Amino acid sequence: TGSSANRKIVDYTRLLLATEITGAKTYWHMMPPKDDSSGVGSNSTRSLVNADTTSSVPMSYNSEFRKNYMVGNLGMTDVTCTTWFGTENIYVHLINFMPVTAITAELFNKEYVKGERSVLSNNDSVESAWRGYSICNEAIVDPNNAWIEAQRLISSQLDPGLSKSQVLFWVSTRGGFSPKTTAQLSSQPNDFVGDGDGDEGSTSVGNAAEITKSAKNKSNSLASCTSHEKCVAESLIGTCCPTSTGIFLRCCS
Repeated sequence: TGSSANRKIVDYTRLLLATEITGAKTYWHMMPPKDDSSGVGSNSTRSLVNADTTSSVPMSYNSEFRKNYMVGNLGMTDVTCTTWFGTENIYVHLINFMPVTAITAELFNKEYVKGERSVLSNNDSVESAWRGYSICNEAIVDPNNAWIEAQRLISSQLDPGLSKSQVLFWVSTRGGFSPKTTAQLSSQPNDFVGDGDGDEGSTSVGNAAEITKSAKNKSNSLASCTSHEKCVAESLIGTCCPTSTGIFLRCCS
């Protein structure tokens, strides 16, 4: 019947997806052992997809190599943590992170990404073209800080396969994201002041070494619609850059 045929197609596509994820987690994603006693041929295993899964796969590489977390090139018996265009860790990890789609969350779980972040540079030191991917990667473990950092992105400077709006959507749909998270312009160019759940403690990003009450007041002034000519021209009042919900309007400059 038609429904039976459809079920077979669904089951087949699930099999293909499971095969792809298993292959990636077996030969490309690596987790270093909790101790250094394992080597090539070790019987060590790790979680396959999610922390609550009962499936596990054997480790393919020795403990020292696994400290890199990600394979860059793999062919026959040759495996390296490099790419054809660079040897930096950031290239190796992010070339295997793109594109950012719904299935990315299945392939990159929190446990793995937390380890990944320990060997990657912070987002500020990443080239502009790669920064969007780096922030999306961070969002899996810390979506609120990633949201603040994403405010400085400029779509035209990102990789063609990504846009600022896509980054913001991805970040805001990660588990643990707080709708109260906002990013406000500080008194210094390219600096952002993050407000999380309304507590006095805040997160500084970029060159902001310390957040003071005075700096916060200046940031609030810049958020006012009257501080931006285009917003004034559109007869807007209140806060525009960002709004009370953390959205930067089109008139912000």
